[in-house]
Amino acid sequence: MSRIRRASLGRCPRCAFPIAEHTLTCENCGAFVPAGEVAATGALDRLSSVVMGRSFASLELSQLALLLAWIPLVIGPPVAALVIVGLKVGQDRSRLRLREWRDPALIAALNIVLSLLIWSYAAQEIAGLARAGVSAAGVLFLEARPAPAPRGLAI
Repeated sequence: MSRIRRASLGRCPRCAFPIAEHTLTCENCGAFVPAGEVAATGALDRLSSVVMGRSFASLELSQLALLLAWIPLVIGPPVAALVIVGLKVGQDRSRLRLREWRDPALIAALNIVLSLLIWSYAAQEIAGLARAGVSAAGVLFLEARPAPAPRGLAI
């Protein structure tokens, strides 16, 4: 490995194994690299540059809301996007007519609805599997019980 490449590596906080600066987990011990350390390496800026064309620190609030609005299956980021939009629209209602504020609100709302539908479906499927598992275990338990001993004949 060249000296230039070696200089771009960080160290795992748990085992000190060299890790690439864009990684979120250590390849050696599996430890999570804290987000602060990832941010210090510039990984968030590079990701933001790829997705939004700008560094993370230079994003406008509406762009941050749009970025958060697109995160699927996790309710928190789209809710955060709605809060950002709501606060800004609360300050100036005319912002709701601007696409840069309206789009994140629409995307976040649709994302939340779709995520809740997916989670609801998944919960129903998991509950069905759990009921089937309990039923199968009950059948196995009943089949495994010994037959009752015959009682003596009454004369």
